[in-house]
Amino acid sequence: MLNRLLPSSTSLDKLLDRRGLLFWIAGLFTLLWLAHLPLTRDAQTVMAATLVITLFVIMLSMDRLEIAQARQIKYLRLLAILLAAFVSLRYFSWRINYTISYHDPLSLIGAFLLLGAEIYGLGIYLIGAYVNSWPINRNPPPLPEDADQLPTVDILIPSYNEAPELLELTLLAATQIDYPRHRFKVYLCDDGGTVQRRNTPALSTAAWKRHHTLKALCEKVGAIYVTRERNEHAKAGNLNAALRDHCDSELVLILDADHIPTVDILRNTVGFFLRDPKLFLVQTPHYFINPDPLERNLRTYEQMPSENEMFYTVIQHGLDFWNASFFCGSAALLRREYLDKIGGIAGETITEDAETAMTLHGLGYNSVYYGKPMIAGLQPETFSGFIVQRSRWAQGMVQIFLLKNPWTQPKMNIAQRVAYTSSVFFWFFPFARMVFFIAPALYLLFSLKIVDAFLPWDLVAYALPHVLAAMILSNILYGRTRWPLISELYETIQSVHALPAIINVLRHPRSPAFAVTPKGERLEDNFISQLALPFYLMLLLDIVCLIAGAIRLVVVPEDIGVITLTMVLTVVNMIFSMAAIGVMLEKSQKRAAYRIPAQLSDIAASVRLDTQRAPVRIVDLSHAGAGLLSTQNLPKGETVLLSVAIPAWKGRQVDIPARIVRHKYARNHRWELGLLFEPENIDQQRAIVALVYGDSDLHQANQNRRQRRIGLGEGFVFLMKTAITRSGENFLFLTRVFLTRVFLHRLTQRALSLIPFKIKNARTPS
Repeated sequence: MLNRLLPSSTSLDKLLDRRGLLFWIAGLFTLLWLAHLPLTRDAQTVMAATLVITLFVIMLSMDRLEIAQARQIKYLRLLAILLAAFVSLRYFSWRINYTISYHDPLSLIGAFLLLGAEIYGLGIYLIGAYVNSWPINRNPPPLPEDADQLPTVDILIPSYNEAPELLELTLLAATQIDYPRHRFKVYLCDDGGTVQRRNTPALSTAAWKRHHTLKALCEKVGAIYVTRERNEHAKAGNLNAALRDHCDSELVLILDADHIPTVDILRNTVGFFLRDPKLFLVQTPHYFINPDPLERNLRTYEQMPSENEMFYTVIQHGLDFWNASFFCGSAALLRREYLDKIGGIAGETITEDAETAMTLHGLGYNSVYYGKPMIAGLQPETFSGFIVQRSRWAQGMVQIFLLKNPWTQPKMNIAQRVAYTSSVFFWFFPFARMVFFIAPALYLLFSLKIVDAFLPWDLVAYALPHVLAAMILSNILYGRTRWPLISELYETIQSVHALPAIINVLRHPRSPAFAVTPKGERLEDNFISQLALPFYLMLLLDIVCLIAGAIRLVVVPEDIGVITLTMVLTVVNMIFSMAAIGVMLEKSQKRAAYRIPAQLSDIAASVRLDTQRAPVRIVDLSHAGAGLLSTQNLPKGETVLLSVAIPAWKGRQVDIPARIVRHKYARNHRWELGLLFEPENIDQQRAIVALVYGDSDLHQANQNRRQRRIGLGEGFVFLMKTAITRSGENFLFLTRVFLTRVFLHRLTQRALSLIPFKIKNARTPS
């Protein structure tokens, strides 16, 4: 059946675009009908167990199939979606028919709140499965050998308050992209040195200093410095001013100020535009070289895939199949002609990127997603910066839902509308997440009948298979890039602070203002985030609910089914609360330059000291220095030359002056050496940037290194262990701070007591 419906990858697009929707709708209604058929509890238990075991076998087989069997993996993915959806729909049929009844108005409101949150989760779950049912991976088309046949490109780097040192790295990388030099220009679009800011007394000094500094920097590296009269419409206005007043190329590459490009970013993307005249966008992944606050504070960065990798490694490929991959604000190449047709980068919402993509998709133009990481960016260093960024994303996507609804776009096909609905509607998760958190308390503390009485065996027959099927399907679709329960943790810590922002947008859709995400922050000491209080209160509520549940088991044992369910939910909420508390202890971050692992690369290198040359292995790299393994113990403090073949420059050998700042015996007659780069001219600076950031294969290898699938049990144990360990660190830190303050207070009081009374109460003689 599937072979007839999905005959080949070439005809698949047209087939699913025209008739596939009917297939999905018919399949959904068939599942709904089958899910509603009555079965005995025993028969339901056996059927659900069989389907869950089948899903588990599919999950185990995913990583065992060779790449050559990618098509078989896609068929298995479709089968898994079908089976998991059926199990979940069986649960919801039981849930609606047997667990809701009228007791009192408040109980009914609580019951419908919980059911509504669950239905929202089911909708996102099914739509997400649809979007990711048949992801595609593209190869870059070949480019013409004649350089004059290549399209011209303007590279725009918008900036507002980023440090010149950070901008220098991006500019050095952008100006040495492997593309004919006469076919591209690099523009630094500075919104921190506008005429408006230079003429504002409170901002004038800093704005003029920035203006002169960045203008000199652009002259030094070979870029073009541009600014504008007034700061209007944030990033979108900045880009549009540059496009209108300075740029005239056929294509536009947009890079955030901290997104350092590899040399092959244009070579790998331009060809798509030559092949499709209706193409408006080629989006590439955002790859980050530093941990986000959760990864840093929980110390998981080196162990598991980053949070963004599920979107850029899986979901965007799924969206690409439906011609719905969208602009993400940076690392993207756009066709200027189509931007001009809509007046440039859209600016009605604060997520100008997704809004721009949806508008152009709505006019019938195409997009492409190419999945190789070709920029190295920075994530927010603090939890408060992380929340600023995610709240802006949430507010902007809700704005798009309200002001630019995908179902009102004129030329979108149904699949694109569904895909955009998935992307936009996901950001309502704070409502559902907070309902899931407070639901146990409604029953355990306030006796609201949010679910009707049932037996524990019903949980085994319906609820448990639904939860397991959903988790297994998530592991099948995203397991290599998102471990079990990690999504729920990220949603939990965002929900508390994003929910008020979303409510504000619902009340006033045009009210949100663009907030720049802080980057490059340095944390000198450990401290508790100023946003931590809600998570301590959440943990306290969980503890109180568990105590109340234990009392209820004694007082009303006939409600054991509901009590068991709500106490299990409370334990899960407690684990998330403890993990969130662990995140709130912000760990110090004094390193200004993040190290990029280089163990998987094959970079020929040696260190030369006078006439002595020692071959070395590069362990890690940053634009400030390098970590090496050497068979010779070179003395600390010596100035050396690091002779290295730079992969981004096709193996060209370069000598980079450096100083040995650390040496330590490792093992097997090898020494660990730490180098501090000391470039003497701009050519050596360019070489350092090319070595550290120029090779997309190194980014790809480092990304793949952390991507692996783990089981559901291992994921639960990992989260629980992390939650207990890191929340324990948080409470120990608070204890030390409290005891230190008590000790200092007592010491101060003791010192004051030693001062003679008459001196303390001395009066000035009249």
